[in-house]
Amino acid sequence: PMTTTYFTNQVWPILQKNCVPCHTKEAPSGGLNLAEKAAFFKGGASGASVVPGDPDKSLLIAAIRYDGRQMPPQGKLPQAQIAILTKWVAEGAKWPD
Repeated sequence: PMTTTYFTNQVWPILQKNCVPCHTKEAPSGGLNLAEKAAFFKGGASGASVVPGDPDKSLLIAAIRYDGRQMPPQGKLPQAQIAILTKWVAEGAKWPD
């Protein structure tokens, strides 16, 4: 099963470096704040950012795959990082308190 260590060591550094700079509480691009757990799961103007257990229905995963939206806009994430985020969502998107 997915551990909180996976989020802390693998997922959060990717989000923090590539997503949070534009999606913060102060200036949430698209109404989406990815910096805080509750806001992350609530989502933004387009709806929930993730569907835990279903990466193919998750807007975050579609965006980083450049399927429709293209996030981050400055360039697609490396495949290894996309795989980490996809695995995290597929296994329930656990985010420790």
